[in-house]
Amino acid sequence: MINAVQSFYLAKRTRQYFSNLPEDDDRPGRVMADIERRLMRQAVLDIAGLNDGGLANKDPGNSRTASLPTAHGRMKQRLVSAQAPSADLTRLEALRADIDADHHMPLKYVRHLRNKWAGHPSLDRHFDTWAETDKTLYVPVVEAALVRLVNNASDTAEFVSLVPALQDFDQPSAAPSADGSMPLEIRLSSVLVWAAMMRHSAGENIRSLRAQLTGSTMLDRLANTEAYKGERY
Repeated sequence: MINAVQSFYLAKRTRQYFSNLPEDDDRPGRVMADIERRLMRQAVLDIAGLNDGGLANKDPGNSRTASLPTAHGRMKQRLVSAQAPSADLTRLEALRADIDADHHMPLKYVRHLRNKWAGHPSLDRHFDTWAETDKTLYVPVVEAALVRLVNNASDTAEFVSLVPALQDFDQPSAAPSADGSMPLEIRLSSVLVWAAMMRHSAGENIRSLRAQLTGSTMLDRLANTEAYKGERY
């Protein structure tokens, strides 16, 4: 989840902060345009992976796909075997429906792009041109898919915390290392906080990179870092 957020906002901020460099520039424009396209492609693949059912619907216990559908499938198995109240199953089904790509256009769009870029075997021109994916990439739609998945992960964490039969799905607290240090925890319940941190750090990192590439001296680069805000969208 955190990797997908970081991938997307690195790509989005690269497009934003380098948008006014012409692609026919001697070096930075050409290179950054190519880097932005590659970053965005990786971001789409990472986001689609979060909602990759894989074996989630058929055999979630043996699926190695680290995705929300896989987690939901395993939770359903646990609730059924524990004879949990029907209200718990109903809420879980609502969480699953919330990220059903067949019913939410941004998720369907990302799934389509992932299949297309991963070498979908279909040669059907109608399939390849769905949602104009052969012409352009709608960044706001990709972002909408990511936002829905992040929010669903947060809702899933809240659901787990409230259902007795799912308590072992919650990540146990980290134990101190032999030297007394405490390992860094990334808990699903903190996904909104981590997502915000990744979004902010991506913007700062790309902004700094822009300054480093477009200043001839250290003072110029520092001035660029402070002054350049980038195109907002």
